Amino acid sequence: MLRCISVQFENAPVSVREKFAFPPHMRRELYARLKEMGGGVLLVTCNRTELYFFRPFAEGEALLCAAADAAAPFVRFAGENAVSRLFFLAAGLRSMLVGEDEILHQLKGAYLEAQSLGATKGADALFQAAIACGRKVRAQTKIGEFSCSVATLAANAVTAYVRGHGRVLLVGGSGMVGRSVLKNLVAAGHTVIATERTHLFEGVPQGVRTIAYSERYAALDGADAVVSCTASPHVVFSAAETVRALVTPKKRLFLDLAVPPDIDPAIAGAEGCTLRNIDDFRAAAEENNAAKRAAALAAEAVVRQCLTEYAASETARMHADRVRRDGALRWLRKHDPAAFSARIGQNADGEGEGEE
Repeated sequence: MLRCISVQFENAPVSVREKFAFPPHMRRELYARLKEMGGGVLLVTCNRTELYFFRPFAEGEALLCAAADAAAPFVRFAGENAVSRLFFLAAGLRSMLVGEDEILHQLKGAYLEAQSLGATKGADALFQAAIACGRKVRAQTKIGEFSCSVATLAANAVTAYVRGHGRVLLVGGSGMVGRSVLKNLVAAGHTVIATERTHLFEGVPQGVRTIAYSERYAALDGADAVVSCTASPHVVFSAAETVRALVTPKKRLFLDLAVPPDIDPAIAGAEGCTLRNIDDFRAAAEENNAAKRAAALAAEAVVRQCLTEYAASETARMHADRVRRDGALRWLRKHDPAAFSARIGQNADGEGEGEE
């Protein structure tokens, strides 16, 4: 039976979620264990960590808690509820911002990562169907119109704070979220200084200046706002070094869109500094969701149709499997009675091809 355990924005703050925001090297270690448990798919985003797997809840929770060295208020889904969870998630209907596109890309990336590591046995058809459902929802409904994302909210927050056009230091602009933030900041008319680290930007918008990641503190003093959205497991801006770098007295906004956080929380106590993290966008997200209520209802109808079609395909697949199995058993009984008896004995002991 498919199961899902989730640590998500609805029941766990950033201080909890950051412990379960496993970086790539930890995910590879987790997948090695998951393969021993029969496989699974691990989804890690700024708003959630979810594990889809086929073992008892306690085993999955123990695996994640041991890796995080922390406990969590897991939300549990099993059987049809776990399948529904995945489809509604792919459709953008379980996100803080209803209809946002990032989750579909993140879900596809998580599935491909698990597949590349050989951990998706028994889950390929499910995830492929869920991803197809997410695409269908966006193609057939207006859920994506007037799209709003964390990147949009971040740019809006900067504009409101500086009351016009400002000078923004962006760290992590070459990542998926960062590229969207960069695009929105430029569209809003801000002057952007973006850091580069291990690879170059592709298609940097005109007027955006790039600097080395190591120069981020040197660029702080001239900034009106700082937006950080890296995948770093470590703090990108420490309070002590930030305070030393801020020479010119003025108000500055620090936006931390990363999980785990990029910005030292102590910066909130520095003179003239305002710090906001991703959970601070909840009120704006709720306004966006209310405006999309009609589109969300249409999207739900599409998801339920996709779920019906998936259930029908699974029933047909299981019937075909049963027919093939029964045919193989009849052949064995006729042509190899000893092998037939051995197979029947295995099934009786629960070790053969019996039903789950």
